[in-house]
Amino acid sequence: MKNVVRKHAVMMEYVIIAVLIAAAVVVAVIMFGKNVSHEMNVATKAMSDAKGAENYQGELKKNAAEDVKKANEHEKAMHNYDK
Repeated sequence: MKNVVRKHAVMMEYVIIAVLIAAAVVVAVIMFGKNVSHEMNVATKAMSDAKGAENYQGELKKNAAEDVKKANEHEKAMHNYDK
């Protein structure tokens, strides 16, 4: 009887480890997924057309600057800094 209980306890430890690894992967994909996707697109364009990759990289930088501006405006609106 003790042997059966011990096997289940060890199996449960493996399940907990697997769940923690899965959670870490999900968090990593959420945090880095968009950046990795953009870099892979740049790399793909660089292999096919150097000028296209350069243009795409510039477009990403422009979009990032616009996103920062929008985020700052949103933060101001949320905190009512103007009042």
